[in-house]
Amino acid sequence: MSKNISIVIPIYNEFENVKKIIDNLMYLEDVYEVIFVDSSNDDKSKSYIEKMSDNINLKYISSEKGRALQMNSGYKESTGDVVFFLHCDSIVEFDLIEKISKAVEDGVEFGCLSIYFDDKRLLMKICGYQSRKRAVKRKIAFGDQGMFFTRELFDKLGGFKEIPIMEDYDISIRAKEVTSLVQIDSKIITSSRKYYLGKGIFNKGILSCIGILLTMYEMQVFQKQFREGVSPEEIVKKYYK
Repeated sequence: MSKNISIVIPIYNEFENVKKIIDNLMYLEDVYEVIFVDSSNDDKSKSYIEKMSDNINLKYISSEKGRALQMNSGYKESTGDVVFFLHCDSIVEFDLIEKISKAVEDGVEFGCLSIYFDDKRLLMKICGYQSRKRAVKRKIAFGDQGMFFTRELFDKLGGFKEIPIMEDYDISIRAKEVTSLVQIDSKIITSSRKYYLGKGIFNKGILSCIGILLTMYEMQVFQKQFREGVSPEEIVKKYYK
């Protein structure tokens, strides 16, 4: 029997991706509720979500900007036994609800999906492999892997810390103190755009491979800095420089 799973999706000027993710979620079995939390007040996204809510239980709420704040706001509006946080530039498999439900019934409190990127280049395949390996070995997940929590655990953790970056890394670290992350056998296909967009000359063509490598390196540096106590406010300045 499927659990009541609330899907929370933070968005910001993401109309095209909103259309894609709704189309994807329409094919899922036993969808309980999907909550879009918009920090851009995008009328197109709002109108489309409200229009499509005739076919699937979609909710639209507005929020101040900040992914952690948006996800916490979505959680407060949710009513499911389990909450699944999903990026809107991702695609999930049709039996996702069944697999999350089975995991929770088996005692999983905190889980993620098996990530693959939409970019088929070798570097991005390596990124996906490393992300899956990290989830299994180090019990750390990031938002682009899709993260689900039982309501009891999420409440115990106090939700996401409302920091400008690393909120997913932070909650993974805190969750490790009370439970063990489980990566379930369900694929999530996620956009690779963060690996090369904003890298100047390194965001197109063959040079985008350099952009990917730069991002991979920066992410390791930022994680280390976060563990060492560098403030998220300082890290985010470097991330968006």
